[in-house]
Amino acid sequence: MTLEEFKDKLFAIAKRKGVEAQVSFVETREFSLRLANGELDQYTDAGKSSIEVKVLKEGKTGVFRTQVLEDPERCLEEALGNLRVKDSEEEEFFFEGGEYKPMETYAGKFERLSVKEKMEMAKRAHESASSDERIIMVPTVMYRDFVTRKHLSNTLGLNADGMADGGYIFVMAVAKDQNPRSGFWFEIARVPEDLNPEEVGNRASKEAISLIGSKPIESGKYPAVVRNTALLDLMEMFIPMISAENVQKNLSPLKGKLGNQVGNAVVSIKDLPYHSRGLASTPFDDEGVPTTEKYVLESGVLKTFLHNLKTAKKEGVNPTGNGFENGIQPVNLMMVPGNSSFNDLLKEMGKGVVITEVEGMHAGANSISGEFSLFAKGYWAENGEIMHGLEEFTISGNFLDFLKKIVLIGNDVKVSYRTIAPSVLVEVLDVAGK
Repeated sequence: MTLEEFKDKLFAIAKRKGVEAQVSFVETREFSLRLANGELDQYTDAGKSSIEVKVLKEGKTGVFRTQVLEDPERCLEEALGNLRVKDSEEEEFFFEGGEYKPMETYAGKFERLSVKEKMEMAKRAHESASSDERIIMVPTVMYRDFVTRKHLSNTLGLNADGMADGGYIFVMAVAKDQNPRSGFWFEIARVPEDLNPEEVGNRASKEAISLIGSKPIESGKYPAVVRNTALLDLMEMFIPMISAENVQKNLSPLKGKLGNQVGNAVVSIKDLPYHSRGLASTPFDDEGVPTTEKYVLESGVLKTFLHNLKTAKKEGVNPTGNGFENGIQPVNLMMVPGNSSFNDLLKEMGKGVVITEVEGMHAGANSISGEFSLFAKGYWAENGEIMHGLEEFTISGNFLDFLKKIVLIGNDVKVSYRTIAPSVLVEVLDVAGK
């Protein structure tokens, strides 16, 4: 049975039963491989599809999920059965559809690569990372690409289709020292020609080598340049804070701060429905609402929270196109870049720490309070130049205070799956060393 046949029969049955119905179809194909010290360690080449049938009656929804497009009548009955046992008091509803902007989210080029070509890309990354004699091992090289097709429609008129694809390479290298020094690098891209395996491997190697001879740092408060690679992870803390659902449940430190200054005036953060290198770009969310470009922070002022259908109705505002299966999420959350190069930030700081990596986000970052305490890697800088690597240390503080202490923003943008960040200069940061 085709998707169109399944939908037509399902919607006809729903009409006869006096309920609204919605179908979500997601089909994903993934290829991935991992090299461990140059040898193939993990390999995946698989596709999967999922179908979600949802019914709406008197403000209540019932859901049934399956993996095969067959027996729409049984699917509807299963969804109706789940509706009857649902005890939620909150009103549910469907989106009636809207206009979706065309986006270049699918190129099809990764699909046309052979398995041999993909393996060669991983091997080239490994060879590049291990070419320096100071590198004692390259424990991990990961290559992954994917293609996803989404369809969402309902009996109220919603009809949305989208496709997306992309890929990435990740490399970790280890350099010889009294204590081995590890470094990593990654790049994501929408087309294979924008992935340079040699460059990714070389950068991972340089990251590890740059930490040879690292020295401990005294605990204290220091000016800091937070490199884009570290800020990408720190910005993950901000995502739960700007979820309207968390705000409504008193689980965000930003509750009651809409329209207030919560960051330095140099800080602006946008949610972008499309970024040329963003693999999460999409014209609609998982509820069918068109995604929109908006400032979350503009010149440090909190302008909006991110809404799905339910939270928007509670607040009496329009949904923002951020309702996804795994909760309210941004599409591409970007700290708007400035005009300063990374070296400009170093020169402006003069003397202080450079943060290149943070670890322990799940355990050491609390988005309800905004507090964080994270292991970090980086360098010591003097006179605007990096002098040497630092033994692992800890940075701590509050993310909203962190936003207020950003004084200069770089132009060196790094793109991850849902976050996009430049490097920034922070007035002061708490560092715990020896």
